[in-house]
Amino acid sequence: MQNEENKKVQEKCLLQAIDELGRGSKLLWIAFFVSAISSLLKSLHTMSYVFVAEIPEHWCHIPELLDANWTAGQVQNISAVDKCLKYDYNYSYLAHLGYENAGKYVEGSTFNTSLLPCSTFVFDNSKKSTIVNEWSLVCNRQLYRANTYFTYSLGKLLGTGILGVYADKNGRRKALIISLTLQTIAVPLISIIPWFWGYILCELLIGLSVAAMYSSAYTIVSEIANKNKMKILGTISDTLNPTGVYLLIIISYYIKNWRNLQMALSLFTIPAIILVWFVEESPRWLIALNRHDEAQKIIEKYRKITITLDLITTSAPLTSISIDHSIIEEKHQKSCAERYLGNARILFIDPIYRKKILIMYFSFFVCVMVGYYLIFNVDNFKINRYIFMAAAATTELVSLLTVSIILRYISSQKTTIILYWIASICMLLMIAIPKDNVYMMIGLTVIAKFSLSSTFTTNMLFSLKLFPSSIRNSALGNCILMAQVGSMTSPYLVDFLGQVAPWSPSLLCSSALFIAGLLCCIVPV
Repeated sequence: MQNEENKKVQEKCLLQAIDELGRGSKLLWIAFFVSAISSLLKSLHTMSYVFVAEIPEHWCHIPELLDANWTAGQVQNISAVDKCLKYDYNYSYLAHLGYENAGKYVEGSTFNTSLLPCSTFVFDNSKKSTIVNEWSLVCNRQLYRANTYFTYSLGKLLGTGILGVYADKNGRRKALIISLTLQTIAVPLISIIPWFWGYILCELLIGLSVAAMYSSAYTIVSEIANKNKMKILGTISDTLNPTGVYLLIIISYYIKNWRNLQMALSLFTIPAIILVWFVEESPRWLIALNRHDEAQKIIEKYRKITITLDLITTSAPLTSISIDHSIIEEKHQKSCAERYLGNARILFIDPIYRKKILIMYFSFFVCVMVGYYLIFNVDNFKINRYIFMAAAATTELVSLLTVSIILRYISSQKTTIILYWIASICMLLMIAIPKDNVYMMIGLTVIAKFSLSSTFTTNMLFSLKLFPSSIRNSALGNCILMAQVGSMTSPYLVDFLGQVAPWSPSLLCSSALFIAGLLCCIVPV
C-alpha cells in the first residue's frame, strides 16, 4: 500500500516537473526544432508536385518531318489538330514535297482527313525538365500524373495510421527515427530511379515518412509544452507551411531539372538527422506506461535536480500537486486508430451526432479538395508559376494571422458559411472570365484561397463546438482524415474532369462550396 502511495506521489511530481520544463527548456526546444523541420519538409514535399509535375509545351512527334529538318512550328502547322491528335497524312510524302508545297497539298483537305491520337510526343525542354516529359504523362497518360500525388497522399494516410500506432506502442522517438530513415533513403532515391513504377513507390514512402515524422515530432512537443507555450509553438508551426512554399519557389526557380530539385530537397533532412539524436522520448508517454524511472532520468537530465522520494514527500505533499488526471487513469495510451476512430460507432448510432458528423465530413472534404484544386489548376492558366505560388503562400500566411481577428467578432459557424459562399462566388466567376485575363484569375484565386485557408481553421473550431468532450477527439480525427481524402481527389479535377470540360471543375467546386455553406446553416448546434 505504501509502495502504491509512493508511486502516485512520484508520478505527480514528475508531471509537475514536465510542466515546468514545458515553459521553456532545452528538452522542449530540441523537440520543437525537429517538429519545425518536419513541418517544413511536409510543406516542401507536398507542394513540390506543382513544379516536379509541371506540364511543358508538347506536340505530336512526326519522325518523317523532323528527319527532313522541319522546324517545330512547321511540324505543328501541318500535322497538329491539338496537343494530343494529329492528321492521318502520308508524312513521308509530305516530307518529300517540302514545307511550302506540303502546305498547299493539305490545304482544304483537313475536313476530310481522319484523326489519329499521338503515340509519341516532343516536349519543349528549353525551360524545365519534369516527370511529365520524362515519362510522357500527357493526353491518354495524363491520369498517371495525378496518380503520383494520389500515391503521395495515400502514403501520408498510411504514415499517420501505421507509424502512429507504432508510436503509441513503442515510443514517439522510435517512430520518428524510423520515419526519418525512410525519408533519408526515399528522397535521394527518387531523384535517380529510372522507372515510373519506382517513382510511384518512392512517392508512397516519402508521403508515409513525412506524415509520420511530422506527427511523431509534433506529438512529442505537445506532450512536453504547457498549454500557453503550445499555443505559440502551434502558431509558429502553422506559419512554416507557407514558409516552405517560399523556399520551394526560390529553389525551383534556380533548379530547373526535377531530379536535381528532388536531390536539393533531400538536403533539408540533414538538420533533422543531426537533431534527432538529441531528442528524448516523451516523458509523459513513459509515465502513462508506468515507466517512471526512465521518465525521471530524462527530467533530471534537463532539470538539473535529482528527484528522490525524500524530496518528493517533504517538499510536495500528495494533495498539493496538480496533474492531468486522464494520464493517471489511463495506464496505456490509446492507439492512433483508437484516437481517430475509437468512438466512431457512437457518432453514427445517435441520429443527431450522425447528422453532425456527415455534414462536417462533407465540409472538411470540400474545403481541402477545392483548396488544393486552386493550387494545382495553375497548369490550366497562362500564369507565371512562381508568382502564382508566391501569391498563394502569402494568402495562406495572411489568413492564418487574420482569422483569429475575424473570430473575435463573428462566430465560427457564421464565419465558415460566409467564407464558403465567398469562395463559391469566386469559383463561379472563374468560368465566365477568359483564361487570358491573368490578373483577374489570380485575384479570384487569391480571394478563394484566403477564404478556404481561413475556413479550415474555422471548421476545426466549429466541429469542436458540435460534439461533447467524450467524442470530440474522435470526431475531429475523423474529419481530418476526410480532409486528407479531399486532397487526394483534387489532382483528378485538373487532369480528368478539366480535360473532359474545362469549365466543369470550377462549376463542381462552386456548387460543392455553396452546398457546404448551406449544410453548415442547418447543422444542429
